[in-house]
Amino acid sequence: MNKVLEALLAFQAYVLTARDDERGQGTLEYVGMIIVAAGIVVLVLEAANAIDLGAVFSEAVNSVTGG
Repeated sequence: MNKVLEALLAFQAYVLTARDDERGQGTLEYVGMIIVAAGIVVLVLEAANAIDLGAVFSEAVNSVTGG
């Protein structure tokens, strides 16, 4: 029973210290902002009928599959 308790306490200590480690957090935030900005641009272009997403995806699939 003591070994199980020791393992749980060690795991708890690891989780608490790992949670405070924020390396890479800034990069993740920038990637998220880029994805959101790209999505907004695509939605605006689609709403303005400037692009046809169905045709874009069909062309991309056909170019990959050779169809």
